[in-house]
Amino acid sequence: MTRSALLALALLAPAPALAVGYECSYTRYCVEERSCQPSGLTLTIRPRADATQPDEWEMETGGAASARVIPVRQIRDPLGDSQSFVSPMEFDSIHLVSIFKRGITRYAMHNSVEGIQSQSFHGTCEIVP
Repeated sequence: MTRSALLALALLAPAPALAVGYECSYTRYCVEERSCQPSGLTLTIRPRADATQPDEWEMETGGAASARVIPVRQIRDPLGDSQSFVSPMEFDSIHLVSIFKRGITRYAMHNSVEGIQSQSFHGTCEIVP
């Protein structure tokens, strides 16, 4: 095949879809057996730069001074209406973010800290390019 034919085929091939991320804001914070409180937590979820699989993402928590990046795996609903991101177990903690229709989201963290075993946050996520 000639060089120009190869170039023409490359131009006609569909471009890979650009990976999108999510900016999530949580306005409510709940801890086991306690009343819920206002929250200002934000999360950023994006594909990992070094990913070898499409389900490899990362979640950034905290503000600029205390930012922490946690690897997560994406789990998609077969109907395409929702998805979740779950971390591996680290330091006796696991993180789960679920994003539903219209950007409704829940973020839960379970850990073995005595007296506080789970925390949940309620909010919304927006798609970012």
